[in-house]
Amino acid sequence: MAERNQVQPDLAFVKGVMEAGGDTVNRCYQCATCSIICPLSTDESPFPRKEMLWAQWGLGSKVAGDADVWLCHNCGDCTKYCPRDARPGDVLSAIRINAVKHYAEPKALANILNTAGGVIGTVIASMFAVMVVAFLWSLYTKEAFPIPEGTVVYHKFLTVIPIDALYLSIFGLVAYASIKGVLQFWSDISKGAGLRDSFTGKAATPAMGPFLVKYVWPAVKEILTHERFKKCGETAERATGHLWVLWSFIILFVVTIIVMIQADVLAILFPDAGFETPLAQYHPVKIAANVGAVMLIAGIWMLRNMRNKKTAEGTITSSTQDWILIWLIFAVGVSGVAAEIIRLADVAILAYPVYVLHLGCVATLFLSIPYSKFAHLLYRTTAYVHESWARDVRAGKAGFGLEKMVTAWQYEGKDVH
Repeated sequence: MAERNQVQPDLAFVKGVMEAGGDTVNRCYQCATCSIICPLSTDESPFPRKEMLWAQWGLGSKVAGDADVWLCHNCGDCTKYCPRDARPGDVLSAIRINAVKHYAEPKALANILNTAGGVIGTVIASMFAVMVVAFLWSLYTKEAFPIPEGTVVYHKFLTVIPIDALYLSIFGLVAYASIKGVLQFWSDISKGAGLRDSFTGKAATPAMGPFLVKYVWPAVKEILTHERFKKCGETAERATGHLWVLWSFIILFVVTIIVMIQADVLAILFPDAGFETPLAQYHPVKIAANVGAVMLIAGIWMLRNMRNKKTAEGTITSSTQDWILIWLIFAVGVSGVAAEIIRLADVAILAYPVYVLHLGCVATLFLSIPYSKFAHLLYRTTAYVHESWARDVRAGKAGFGLEKMVTAWQYEGKDVH
């Protein structure tokens, strides 16, 4: 008699989901109410019913290859109508937390940046690193340290070269971890969708020619307008706060790049051309920075109020990771505004410590991109892109990056040319 295939549950996966807030998963009895009521679920690939089943059975490999986990926005609609209070949105949120840890490299940073104490410790470590780098540079250049005399000017306290070196090092680590995680995620969800080379078994990759224009840019536009967020019923007001935070990040990122070029390149090459910082309050870049800072604080405060309200109502469950990201973003915004106000008041004894605190918070937030809930910026965007690309592959409207090297690809047993 032939042996029956047996399901081998991944107990570590089940434990991780339950510890991250998905402990209600075993209440699900597969009535499919969640998939019916979800405003984002599609007929072609309904969720979160199948993810609930996979989580119950401990099928971690199935969940890892499922892009729909990231298409869920945890709006709470499914939780409200679930007859067993299985809280599917919370379960998928817990799965995403574990996915971030799975793709993180090194994983120790993910463990640190997903605990409140770890974040505080990382902020302190970041501040210490800023001070050490600046101190070593001051010994080399023999400039005043730690608090220069006269009017408060931050670039005289912490000159641009050592701080840029520190932040560029962090950028290198974040870029490495982000790219590696996204590529592995793409490989997993491509295999999960059956998109693989029929000869080598490797995950399919898209033809890069039209890929950015046809798939990446439409996904980015959808994210910039938050069209899917606006479809959520129970937490519809979240879209406004989330959109404000997103656009504030974009504004502040652009402003930072402009100031870095001006202060770190042009001011050094042309010392008498007036490129020194700080910029005047009426300078367009300074105005944009202040608008971005206000949007950041206001947006994250909206999200904080929404989470408090919806958590009290039982619509959603706010995990430690949710609050860590909210308060870290809030700390970045408030410390930045405080540093500017105290600088204008010319209170050196307060201005420089607050500025170092701000730099530490910014460094920690940036470092957290591939290691915390902030990673949904990476993986949800990738899921958006993959969704539209895979749909075109099924319809025969998209090709693969390796199509010249192989003669046939298979999608769920069917040849795709």
